[in-house]
Parts: sequence; structure tokens; C-alpha cells
Amino acid sequence: MDALLVWNTWRRLLTDDRLVNWVMHPDARTKGPLGCTADEVEVLADYAGTPVPTESNIGMYRRGLVRNALGALDLVPLTRRLLHSSGLDIESVAAEYVQRAGYADNGPYFWRTAAGFVAYLAGRPEFASRAKQDVLVIDAATIALARRLGQSAPATWPDSVATTFSTAATSRMDRETKRFLTNPAATVVSSSCDLTPWIESPFDFDGDEELEASPRHWLIYVPAAEAAHEYAELSERSARAFNSLRTPKSVSELSFELDNLPRDDVLSVIGCLAELGVVMSETELLGPTVHGTRSHPENGQQSADKLSVLSQRTVGTATHETA
Repeated sequence: MDALLVWNTWRRLLTDDRLVNWVMHPDARTKGPLGCTADEVEVLADYAGTPVPTESNIGMYRRGLVRNALGALDLVPLTRRLLHSSGLDIESVAAEYVQRAGYADNGPYFWRTAAGFVAYLAGRPEFASRAKQDVLVIDAATIALARRLGQSAPATWPDSVATTFSTAATSRMDRETKRFLTNPAATVVSSSCDLTPWIESPFDFDGDEELEASPRHWLIYVPAAEAAHEYAELSERSARAFNSLRTPKSVSELSFELDNLPRDDVLSVIGCLAELGVVMSETELLGPTVHGTRSHPENGQQSADKLSVLSQRTVGTATHETA
């Protein structure tokens, strides 16, 4: 038999329950497998002739996908905790997701697997509460950010921007004449509940805890190329400013976007965001990257207008994938 034909037929068998049923159950072979050529049927018949090793190998492949799916949730500990504290059989949940995903093998692209798994969990009734949906939305945004950075890394990472901002002797007049924009290594997501207790304890919170219904705005950012993502709570004003600065704006332009906010307050908002490196001037974007490290604020709550920085390192170092 042609080796490529055998390989392609085997890969198709691994991902098609109808073909597995045809191969493993003689009663199902009253008709040929749907959509298969005569050559493919011959290959499948050979596999049917060795049912024990065939079933074992199919099982190993699919169990491996289940392990990968559960392992991918390590990248998003909030969702991982939701699943593990749900009382569900996590292996069965992962197996159902793998089946729904067509037994797709994403290989080392764990962020891609995590994206699919989080989307699947969002549709399950066990995670329909507002707080749980908030978590899944935040983690979906985190995954999208990580995958985007894998495709296109920023010219300057937030840590370097923050270092430059803290050491630069920039006059007020100079800042008022600059145009500012967001760092692509950050995004903002809103929640309907105050997720602070869960974000501060992502590995052991009680998923059935009743959280305060209070709209919040969460900055998610990746400080450096090999760093884990972090969170900071933003005031509504800071969140609006961040979203507005997705396109470059001067202080006066941003003031207009923020309902004619006084220029001093606009500069304060920009300064708070720049201290985290998630907003920068156009000159910093075009200039040479300054490498360095910065100390992260302590975990805990500050005033929302001060960008309550949680600095919750929720995952270990993970490569940002390219797909």
C-alpha cells in the first residue's frame, strides 16, 4: 500500500467517530464507510483486522488530546479553577470538548487549544452565572492577546516603556505636545462583577462564591517577552482613555474624547497608564527599545483612579504561539 495513503487514512480514522465505529464493530460494516475511496476502505479493513491494537492506539491519541486540553488551562488559571471547583468530572468535560473540536491535534500550540476549550466552557450551563461568564470573557481576551503577540511582538514591551517613563525628565509642555497610544501588549476587558477576590487567588477561590455585582474594568498586559500576563484594575475613566488611545491622540484630543476632561487630569491618567508601560508616546514607539526591569507594585487594592494594580502573576513563563 502507498505509505502516504495509509498515513492520511489513519489520521482521518483518529478524528472521525463514524469511521471508528465502522472499523471496531463488524455489524456496522453492512455498508462501506461514507466518503471513502476504495483504496481508503482497503486500508480501514486492514485496521479492522487488528481491533485490539487499533482501538488501543486510537484511545491513546484521544486521551493525549484530553490531557493537552486540561494542560492548556494552566495558561488561564481562573478558568482552570472554575472547572476544577465545579464538581464536574473534568476528564469527561475535556473529552467532550475534544470530541466537539473534531479531535484536532494542535501540537505545541497550547494557547490555540485553550481558546477552544474556554469557548466551549462558556457555552455550558454550569458556567452561566455572571461571575463565571466574566471570568471566561477575561480569559478569552487574555488568550487572544497572547496569540496576537505571538504573531506580532510589540516594538517596545511595557517594562521597557515603564522604565523609560520613570527615568525620563519630561516637562509638562513636552507631554502636552506629544501624541500617545496604547501598547499592543495590553488590552482592557470589563466585567459585571467585582472579580478582585478571584483574581487575587486564582488557584484556590470558591467558584460558587457570590461576588458583588459591580462593573469593573481590567487591564491585561504582558510586561516582557518571556513574562506571564498580569492584571490591573482601572477606573472607568482610565479604561475609556486606554480604549480611546488605540489610535494616537494628543492631550487635547484625548480631553475631548473624555468629555472635555481638564488637561491636568488627562495628563494624570496618561501618567498612570504609562507607569505600567501600557501607554506610550509615538516617539517611544519609533525610537530604540530601552531594556530594563522595574519593580512591580505589591498585590492589593488601591483607589481605582490610581489603577488598582493587582500584579497577579497567574501563569508561568509561556511562549506566545504564532497561531
